[in-house]
Amino acid sequence: MGRKSLAALVACVLMTGLLIAPGEGAGAGPKFRHPGVQVDRKQLDYVRAHLKAKPFKGAFAALKKDPAVSLKAEPHPWAHPVCEPFGVGSNGGCAAELHDANAAYATALMWYLTRDKRYLRKSGVYMNAWSRSLKGRSGGDAPLQAGWAAISWARAAEIVRYSMPKGTRWKQAGRFATMLRTHYLPWTIDGYHRLAMNGNWDLVLADATVDMGVFLEDRHAFERGIQVMRSRVPAYFYLKSDGPRPHQPVEPVWDLDNYWYQPCSETINPEEPEDARRPCAPGQHVVYLKGQTQETCRDRLHATYGIAAVMQLAETAKIQGRNLFPSLRDRVVAASELTSRLNLAGVPATLCGGRISKATGAPATAFEIVWREYHKKNKLPWTKKMVAKQRPGTVREFIAWETLTNARA
Repeated sequence: MGRKSLAALVACVLMTGLLIAPGEGAGAGPKFRHPGVQVDRKQLDYVRAHLKAKPFKGAFAALKKDPAVSLKAEPHPWAHPVCEPFGVGSNGGCAAELHDANAAYATALMWYLTRDKRYLRKSGVYMNAWSRSLKGRSGGDAPLQAGWAAISWARAAEIVRYSMPKGTRWKQAGRFATMLRTHYLPWTIDGYHRLAMNGNWDLVLADATVDMGVFLEDRHAFERGIQVMRSRVPAYFYLKSDGPRPHQPVEPVWDLDNYWYQPCSETINPEEPEDARRPCAPGQHVVYLKGQTQETCRDRLHATYGIAAVMQLAETAKIQGRNLFPSLRDRVVAASELTSRLNLAGVPATLCGGRISKATGAPATAFEIVWREYHKKNKLPWTKKMVAKQRPGTVREFIAWETLTNARA
């Protein structure tokens, strides 16, 4: 994305009134449950009671070995991180921001599961350092970066703020909330479909908006995130009942053939840069399979980002009394099964030109919540195999330690 697109986003943010001042924008509604972003107290206590059982034992061992929980590590806050796509230009501060947000979440988990107050303090060190330093952000990937980081910040902040020992409090919680509202929420609250970015962007930004809505006690943000997710899901996950072609995105700024990563484009050259890919020529056959996502033919990673963002958002919403899982079941189950099968058993010649790029690495560990929520009433043989293969799980952008936090023994 170039400067013109970024400027358009900023203009959209300003026109829609999304630069919300601290304390504004909190709509009426039921009280939020805390901690309540992806995990609640009941789930955390369940995990803590089962740390010697599978799969938690291995996942907890992996967390303890992760450098992110080092008590010797220090935060590296930036005032103005610059995040450009594909590593182009000066990506100053972006890796540090994401690392520190995930480290804050990792140490918050360690605090809750071990009751070692050193981890509680360390999580606060990360959040306090960034809330004291961050002044703004820029670059083509600034919205996505804001979404990724905000998800982990919100998870960490919820655990820290609502599990502190009796008689103690997080003195900088207000400043941290102001940071989220001022420097993260404006980038995520309206999604990104107005500028025609890939669907996983919208889904990640919706996830982040819901999470921040919980921590900020902002009902408007919470509901807006759910709304953006619901508008994107039918255009991102394909079912045969949609007809011969997927749904058009809600705001059709892109033609459908350009919006979807097409099999014929992959047949031409699977490694072709995104901006050089072409829609299908007249007469070329396009195959849409049940569960195919907009980014299935892109690579092995991005479809799993979409699945993970939807499931994380739904998990948070369920904690807050909004069970979205039934309405999402058909599309997510189909996508999880197809995505897992393609990664474990290979790509059929009729789909994606018989090949899916591995340029961005293996798929993220995005299947724990899918398996836990749906396997009792749905046959999920490929998802089951994928979960087993990926445990105890890895950390990738906003997807972190889900075997530890969201599995069931």
